[in-house]
Amino acid sequence: MSPIARSPFGPAAQQHCNIKAHAELLLLDENARKLSKTLVEEYKKESAKYQQLAEVERDARREAEARVRSYAKLISQHGDLESKLESMIPDLVQEVQKLPKEPAVAELEARFEAAERERGSLAELLRAAEEERDAALRARDAAIARLQPRQDDGIVVGDAEALQVRLDAPTLRGVLEQAKLYCSLLVITADPDEAERLEHHQKASLWRERLAGTLAMIQTYAENKNLNRAHGRGAGPDLANLKAYCGSSSSALLSPAKVILSEGKFASSSPRGKADRTLPVPKDIDPSGYAVMLQHIRIGDGAPPAPRLHYFDDTDQSGLIIVGFFGEHLHNASTN
Repeated sequence: MSPIARSPFGPAAQQHCNIKAHAELLLLDENARKLSKTLVEEYKKESAKYQQLAEVERDARREAEARVRSYAKLISQHGDLESKLESMIPDLVQEVQKLPKEPAVAELEARFEAAERERGSLAELLRAAEEERDAALRARDAAIARLQPRQDDGIVVGDAEALQVRLDAPTLRGVLEQAKLYCSLLVITADPDEAERLEHHQKASLWRERLAGTLAMIQTYAENKNLNRAHGRGAGPDLANLKAYCGSSSSALLSPAKVILSEGKFASSSPRGKADRTLPVPKDIDPSGYAVMLQHIRIGDGAPPAPRLHYFDDTDQSGLIIVGFFGEHLHNASTN
């Protein structure tokens, strides 16, 4: 054994070195114990994992062995199973051959697409029918609401002569004001000042009578058309337009010859003619608040001022007629 090294610095230094060495040995021992403990724990975990895997393998093996035993038992009970299956195969083949052939995938896709298109068409038809039904219901309700004040006032719907009496007034402007009260299907946007310019003419009284009769006929035309729509009946040729209605009516208040459904090229196409006939309407009929009114009625004869009433027939949509102008004959190609 080699002698213990002694410190050249004396016994005190020697003692210090011994303490330090002892502490280092203790630390190494502690680390070794911790490492050993860690390794033991890891080993336990790995051991538990492999033990679990071994149990799973054993269970699987037992299950496989059980299946093998059951198959062996089945085979032992039906030794002629193979021969039976072989005898059944021809019959199965014949049955399969009798089955209808499956259509090709492309054919199935084509059928599916055709069915989808048909479904879409039917859905569109249903939507259109529902919209038409709703429109008819709205038209019926609107017609009943608009005609109720007339009925409450004792005027029979469609009686133009009785309505003309209610529209009588001492002035042309007054006739238009009366129409606003009694003609629930007319919207009068005409400037009353245009009518007032005709008041001092010698034929003013005749024009007042004709204006009242004209407005009464327009109202009864709209009434009958609204009622037909409300009851789901078509307008028919007699209610195709105001001219047709006047021609089929027994009333003589407005001759169909006085109803003009259109005008010449100047009035419908020229800037001046078209501007004069672009007249105010409610914005729910046209968002711009204006519409070109070529349809008009001859209230006066051909001699100036030849009064005319221009109107916009919206009975096929809103059920209303807008009277946009009553006054002197508007500018046309023959006007100087």
